[in-house]
Amino acid sequence: MPYLRQFDQFHPFTGTVPLVPFFALRDIAERARTLLHGASTEQIIQLAESIDWMIDSGLNRADTDALSQGKPQIDRGIHSDAKWLSDFISSYDVQPPTGAAFPHQHHAFAVLALWQVVDALLSIQPDLDVIGHHVKDVPESASVERQLMYAGKYVVDAMEAICVAERLFEQHSSNRLAKVLLPNCGDELKAAIKTSISQKAKAAAVKKHQPNHAARRRAIELYASKNYSSVEAAAQAIAAQVFMAPRTVAKWIYDERKGRTPSLTAMPA
Repeated sequence: MPYLRQFDQFHPFTGTVPLVPFFALRDIAERARTLLHGASTEQIIQLAESIDWMIDSGLNRADTDALSQGKPQIDRGIHSDAKWLSDFISSYDVQPPTGAAFPHQHHAFAVLALWQVVDALLSIQPDLDVIGHHVKDVPESASVERQLMYAGKYVVDAMEAICVAERLFEQHSSNRLAKVLLPNCGDELKAAIKTSISQKAKAAAVKKHQPNHAARRRAIELYASKNYSSVEAAAQAIAAQVFMAPRTVAKWIYDERKGRTPSLTAMPA
């Protein structure tokens, strides 16, 4: 869910996170709070609003590009907010003012993780949603199954966001350490350090996206094996077989039909 004053209903540092029904939720909150140590509540709220604006602005640009190419409109829900923020944050200068320690990019993802913790909590405790944004999806009368379905999605999204935050924090710490230990090192050594960090990041990205590559390849194989009445019908039928959202499958098919994706033989297994 977008940022809709979640931290007006849950204090980012002192709000209580229960251990049930999702044991990982408290762990995610504590990991985010560790990364955000030293920041004020006002700073966290301001960063949350900025993050949501970055995602909205990036999606608006992507929508404009998609429509100009005759592609379907992009729905924010086809990917997690952590994925969207990863795509768009590099377009902005997210770094603290001179002499300050907040915010860096890892802080942005920690804030995102923390507001998604709140989303999960308000999904399983809809009576606490005094503002009313969450009760539209999960009203107080909602079944336990519906509550857990929405909360579970937010837990997964929050875990993704905090993992990205911690990876960025490690990179940030490595860069700071290199500057301290090697303040006068030559350009070649600095370049070698940057290359090493870049290669590690690329390897991690490849590993993360391997399941998506396999799912895309299988989806295209299934689409090619049968005549469907439309791309949307194909996406609905294939989505459950590759464990992906129908919108994602539809995008893969549109890209394949327009020759925008690699051939099946070129896709990594």
